[in-house]
Amino acid sequence: MNHIKLFVFYLSLILIITSLYMVHNYYKYKDFSGYSIKKLRKENIKSGDIFLVAYHKPQNLIGDLLMKVKFNHVSLAVWENGELYLIEYANYFDKYQGLLKIPYERWIRFNKNTTILKNSISFSQNERERKILEYYYQNKDKMTEFKGGWNMSWYRFLYKKNKYQPIDLSYQTTCTEIMVSLLGESGIVKKEKALSDYHQSDFIGMSGFSLPNNVNYTQDYLCSL
Repeated sequence: MNHIKLFVFYLSLILIITSLYMVHNYYKYKDFSGYSIKKLRKENIKSGDIFLVAYHKPQNLIGDLLMKVKFNHVSLAVWENGELYLIEYANYFDKYQGLLKIPYERWIRFNKNTTILKNSISFSQNERERKILEYYYQNKDKMTEFKGGWNMSWYRFLYKKNKYQPIDLSYQTTCTEIMVSLLGESGIVKKEKALSDYHQSDFIGMSGFSLPNNVNYTQDYLCSL
């Protein structure tokens, strides 16, 4: 009986500590009150602008609080033939999945119940716009299925490798790794670290990246749709 009481005591203690940890992280990582809010206008979006998306689904919340995640997902804007698209590695309803190039209006409908942060990036448009599209067309047929989500290969995030390598599709990649790969191969960020060394928070203000001399980060703000 004493063993059972001891087990219950320690289990209760672990649950209390975990709950306090998650409550602390909720107010630290799920508080968006410090950001400015602006109306998102299509005509103000440029190729290379980065959008961070925070989901508010209950199934995401526990993992977000344990892993200290503020934003869950990252997308990149690109103009092609006068039309605006968002490139991302995602799965929408199992119908649209893999490396996607989604028309802006459809992307907004898919993400209307999320919190969206816009990072404005400025650079010489023609050259890097071409490289963004090249990356998409070279890789879209290799990434026709979304293979993200928790899996054993995520052990790679537990240690730093500090050496950039091209994307390795032999393991289940994440949207963050693919977006870092796209930015690196397009020359928007410097290739300084392994793709798995980056976290979603590195995209906030581009704080985790070094930018080439002819690329500038200008501002971020929450989007009012």
